[in-house]
Amino acid sequence: MTFRLVVISGPAAGEHFDLTEDGVLLIGRGKASDTKINDAGMSRIHCKVVTANGTAKLVDAESSSGTFLSGAKVDEAELEVGNVIVAGDTQLRFENMNAAVAADSPTLVHGTNQSPALRKKYPTLKDLVGSTIQQYRIEEIIAKGNNGMVYRATDTEKNKPVALKVMPPTFASDEDQKARFIRAMKTMMPIKHPHIVEIYNAGKKGPFCWIAMEYVSGTTLTEIIELIGIDGMLDWEEVWRIGVQIGRALNEASNHNIIHRNLTPTNILRRSEDRACVLGDLMLAKALDGKNAVQITQPGQLIGDLPYMAPERTQGVENADTRSDIYGLGATMYALLTGRPPCSGNSMIELLKSIREEAPKKPKEIQLSIDELFQDVVMQMLEKDPNDRQASTSQLLRDLQRIGQFNNLEADWSGWSG
Repeated sequence: MTFRLVVISGPAAGEHFDLTEDGVLLIGRGKASDTKINDAGMSRIHCKVVTANGTAKLVDAESSSGTFLSGAKVDEAELEVGNVIVAGDTQLRFENMNAAVAADSPTLVHGTNQSPALRKKYPTLKDLVGSTIQQYRIEEIIAKGNNGMVYRATDTEKNKPVALKVMPPTFASDEDQKARFIRAMKTMMPIKHPHIVEIYNAGKKGPFCWIAMEYVSGTTLTEIIELIGIDGMLDWEEVWRIGVQIGRALNEASNHNIIHRNLTPTNILRRSEDRACVLGDLMLAKALDGKNAVQITQPGQLIGDLPYMAPERTQGVENADTRSDIYGLGATMYALLTGRPPCSGNSMIELLKSIREEAPKKPKEIQLSIDELFQDVVMQMLEKDPNDRQASTSQLLRDLQRIGQFNNLEADWSGWSG
C-alpha cells in the first residue's frame, strides 16, 4: 500500500507529498526537510513519517510547538488513513494514495476498463494560476490562508480585477458543508457596506468551491503590525479610526445575524488609496457555521491566528456570539497599539493558558501617548468573560464615538444611527 500526505490547511494548502513504501519523510520548513513548507509555526524539522511493511508511523522531531494527531499531542503514533496531522499552522491528512487518485479521477462510461493513463487528476491550488474559473482568469497568487488560496484574477466579462478565493477540495467534502456554503452565498451577496469586502459571485468547479470578491489594493493589518518597531508605533488616533471602521462592519454583520468567528489582522485590509479598512472572510465564516465551527476549537485543530482568538472559543463553546468578534477586534487594536498580540507563549499550552487566564499589559506601558479612555475601551474588549465586554457592537461604537467627540477626532459615521 502506498500513502501520501495532503495539506488541507495552512500556507501550503493544496499541496501533497508522496511517501515511499519503505522510507522516511521529513516534515518541516527548513531546507533539510522534504516538505519545505513556509510555515513560521513549524520547526525546521518538525516531525517525520516512517513507512515500512505497509504501515506508517508519525514521530515528533522535538519540535518547538509539538506535533498533534487527530487532536492529541503525540511523540510517536501509528498512522491510519484519514488521520490529520497538525504541525505549526499546517494540517496534513494521511491518505491511501491509490484510493485518493481514484477518488480525484473523473468517472468515464467504461470506468472499470479505463486505463490509469487516461485518468486526469484535478490540479492543486498552486496549479490554478493561468486557468479560468467561470469568467475569472486567474493571474497570480496574492495570499495563502488556512482555508484556501486567494488570487488576483480578471473578470473577463467586465474587464476588471477581482480577488478570487478558492478553497481546497476538503472544504466541500460532505453535503452539510455544501449546503452551508450555498446558504452563506445567499446571505452575503446582497450585503453592501463600505467596510466589508463585497462578494460578487460564488460557485463550485470540480472539487473547488470559489468566491469572487472585491479586489482591494493594499496591505493586511498583519503586515502593518509586523512593521511596527521598524516604522514606529501607529498613533492611537489611527487605531481608533480602524476600530470605528471595523466596528461598523461588525455591526452590519450582526444586523444580519452573522458572526465572523475568525477576526484577526489577516482578515482586515487597508486600502492604499484612502487608508480605509475593510473586513473580509465574512462569507467563509458563515459557510463554516455548524459542525465545523465547533471543530475549530478542538485541540490541534485551531483555525486562525490563535493569539487573537477569544478565550471561550478555545474551550469549545458552541454559542460564541458577536462578543467573540469584539474580542478579536480588541486583540487586533491592541497589536496595532503595541506591536504584539495581547497574549503569548512559547508553546500552544502556554499560549492557551495566557489567553484564558492572564490579563495583558496595558498598552500605555508600551506607548505612553495613548489616550487613557481609549485604552479602557480596548481593555474591556479583551475581558476573559464575554459578559464583561461590551454587550454589542452598537455599545462598542457608542464608546468609540464618545472618545472621538472628547478628542475632536473625525471618522465616517454615515449609515450608523447609534
